[in-house]
Parts: sequence; C-alpha cells; structure tokens
Amino acid sequence: MKVKIISLLTLLCLTFAGQALAENSKAIGQYVVHYNALSTESLPPSVARAYSIKRSKNKALLNISVLKKGGSFEGVEADIQARATNLTGQLREIRLRKITEQKAVYYIGEFNVTDRETLDFDIRVTVPDGSKGQIQFREQFFTN
Repeated sequence: MKVKIISLLTLLCLTFAGQALAENSKAIGQYVVHYNALSTESLPPSVARAYSIKRSKNKALLNISVLKKGGSFEGVEADIQARATNLTGQLREIRLRKITEQKAVYYIGEFNVTDRETLDFDIRVTVPDGSKGQIQFREQFFTN
C-alpha cells in the first residue's frame, strides 16, 4: 500500500509542478536529481496523511529524489541542503526529511508561502560518489 502511495506522491508532485520530468532534473556525475515544489493543498488527503504532510493553501512542499543513471529507477541516498529566498531577500532554510520505501528514496520539506510569492530555490546535492551539484530554480505560489 505504501509503495502505491509514494508512487502517487511522486506522480502528483511531478504533475502539479507544471513541467515535464526532464525539465525538472539535473545530472550530477552518474546520478540524476529530480526536483519540484508545489502547494500541499493539491495533494490528496490520503497521501498527505500517510506522510504527515499538512494540506494547506499556505504550505508548499519541496520534493527531491536522486536516481542512479542506467534506467533502474532505484533511488539513492544523498546529502541535500535546500533553502529559498523570496524577492525581497528573505531567506528560509527548508528542513528536508528522508522517506525510504523499498527501492525509493525521497527528500521532502514543507514551508510556508503567501499569495503570489515567488521563491528562488537553491539546492546543494552531494551524491554517493562524492560529486557535488547545485540546482537553482524559481517558483511562484498562488494561495487564493
């Protein structure tokens, strides 16, 4: 059951991000990092409950996974730090928690957002072979 839920969580995160999977990924050495951010309100209640995510139009979720290249779709653990800065320069660290379910490994972090807030994300990743990479992207959130 949890495998189906986590697959649903990933699918929903990728769908609601508004961009194709290939556009929300970055290669780091022999690994690919997939990432996105979305409102927690868009998650089905069963998924939110299963992973203790608070559904709210004023909460957002950052979802990150690292996969080894080669088509196995097996998630790997990585060292990941994430933060976001709004357009007025206010910085917020995003505390990520690891979710491991069979061959899947995800890192998720919740944070508050306001209507029409634009955040610039800065994600730093160290993959298992020691390679490091940085991901930067911008997302705007609507709460009304």
